[in-house]
Amino acid sequence: MKKFRFAALMMCFVAMGLMFTSCSKNEDLIIGKWKCVKMVSDGVTFTTPDEETGVGSIWEFKADGSLSMGVSGFAVNGTYTLKDDVLTMTIMGDVQKANIEKLTKSKMILSDPEDSKTTIEFDKQ
Repeated sequence: MKKFRFAALMMCFVAMGLMFTSCSKNEDLIIGKWKCVKMVSDGVTFTTPDEETGVGSIWEFKADGSLSMGVSGFAVNGTYTLKDDVLTMTIMGDVQKANIEKLTKSKMILSDPEDSKTTIEFDKQ
């Protein structure tokens, strides 16, 4: 009976470990510098660097939950959280959410939760 309890307890620890490991995968992948390479809005694709669309901007996500965005020599700082493929960013008191459509070691695609036709694509730097 003691062996069964021990085995059951160990299986619970392993299952919990797997749960926490799988939850942190996106958090690990998002850390680093990302360059916005494309924005699609209402069927129109933007790929030329532009302050208005954000194409060409550099976003840096740090392990401590801080965030920096820069374009054309101008930078803003904020914080971010990531939960269930929803990225929540707070910049200058403004809270913005984005759905993570794709996140790999080299590519990230975000979409507007209120308008899935608007996406922003990033390449890892």
